[in-house]
Amino acid sequence: MTSPALSLSGVRKTYGGTVALADLSFEVAPGEIRGLIGENGSGKSTAMKVVSGQVIPDLGEVRVAGEALAAGSAHDRLTAGVGVVMQDPMLCEELTVAENLALGRVGRNGLVSWRRVNQQAAEVLERAGLDLDPLAIVADLSQDDRHMVEVARVLAWDCKVIGFDETTASLTEDYVERLFGVMRDLRTRGAAQIFISHRIPEILTICDTVTVLRDGEFVATVNTAETSEDQLIELLVGRSVDAQYRREPAPAGEVVLAARDLQPAGLAGRIDLEVRAGEVVGIGGLVGSGRSEILESVYGLLPRAGEVEVAGRGLRAGRPRQAIAAGLGLVPEDRRTRGLAMEQSVRANASAVAYGANSLAAVVRDKDSEGLLAMLRAKLQLKAPDDDAAVSTLSGGNQQKIVLGRWLDHNPRVLLLDEPTRGIDIGAKQDIYRLIDEAAHEGMGVLLVSSELPELIGLCDRILIMREGHLVAEFTGDVSEVELMAAAAGHSEPVETTV
Repeated sequence: MTSPALSLSGVRKTYGGTVALADLSFEVAPGEIRGLIGENGSGKSTAMKVVSGQVIPDLGEVRVAGEALAAGSAHDRLTAGVGVVMQDPMLCEELTVAENLALGRVGRNGLVSWRRVNQQAAEVLERAGLDLDPLAIVADLSQDDRHMVEVARVLAWDCKVIGFDETTASLTEDYVERLFGVMRDLRTRGAAQIFISHRIPEILTICDTVTVLRDGEFVATVNTAETSEDQLIELLVGRSVDAQYRREPAPAGEVVLAARDLQPAGLAGRIDLEVRAGEVVGIGGLVGSGRSEILESVYGLLPRAGEVEVAGRGLRAGRPRQAIAAGLGLVPEDRRTRGLAMEQSVRANASAVAYGANSLAAVVRDKDSEGLLAMLRAKLQLKAPDDDAAVSTLSGGNQQKIVLGRWLDHNPRVLLLDEPTRGIDIGAKQDIYRLIDEAAHEGMGVLLVSSELPELIGLCDRILIMREGHLVAEFTGDVSEVELMAAAAGHSEPVETTV
């Protein structure tokens, strides 16, 4: 019998009084893709950090091809053939793509052949399906390309055990397919893979087996070919949950956000759009289409031409504080760099909007933050060791709950949401969808960017499609994923954008 490529035996990890993993054991065979699912805080990312060597378990061991790995650095694990693509890219953004792929692998004798480094990088990028210049600076790349460069970095080490921790959470559909192509190629080469995703259809598509965790404990391992989506969801959350969500439309009121002749910096097109009170307007499109730029320019983070009004009040470009005062709130796409102060406490991050909305002399009292934190725990099931723990210690999903929850507590006129459920498990997604629905029924306008077409269809009263900086289509009523993707990919003619 072939020995497992990877095995975890009796792994336990605690953070203070919080048990992240409790006696976790499972094995992955060569050439197997194992899904690992669970709600936020179930221990998935902690398990991957134990595998990668970033976290030393309190008890238990990790074996690769039967050999026990000593607790040590992530570099030692890479040398042993174990690589993990974490949820957020761990790249040196000021270096080139080739330099990032070469880090830790070349130059130990003081000599580097940059010609060879660049040639090897080009070969690895081709294998990853990336049409990128090895000399491109990572900071200049799109978020999708950065994630795929992280994948290429692991490929460059020729790892035999590879973990993907929510790698698809920030990828558009075309990039997800590229990643799956890489994973299928790795399977044929005999690599053992662990794939973490909150998207159950992805798990069923790419994985051979799936292990379910709940509150740090093993629940079950099942064959995906013999398991339905509903069965997986019930194992995941411990109860029956509808996989799809369809909100009830709220009566649309007055215009609360209007953009006329809007042209965010770097985009070719000029856009007109409106959002009414009680309306959820979605924006879809492929990576680089200009979706996020619309939200960031409206909020004031990105220079723009054109006019923006909130409830009839004009906003000057580049003034986020004025946007907040007028009633705008923004949940950014990249929560780690734009939404949170990672080394600050849960309490400080949750209170950030309240601090920013008041004068410098104003004081946000502890009892005020307690009310907000209680709401996050009750409505969004926020899981944190304690309110004074650094937000960097939380799972990605719990970090996102803080970013979204503090704006809902602030009750803006218009909420700008850029990929609000990225990295969120299906149970928490349902909670967030209901909160968006409640906010709309209470008269809030919502402008929502999402790469998940079912999410746009289920949540939005109208859907706008961007392509290459232009607004090319608008959909109301029943619409299919095929129609949305056709418009985003260029199979429909541009439309007039005047609302």
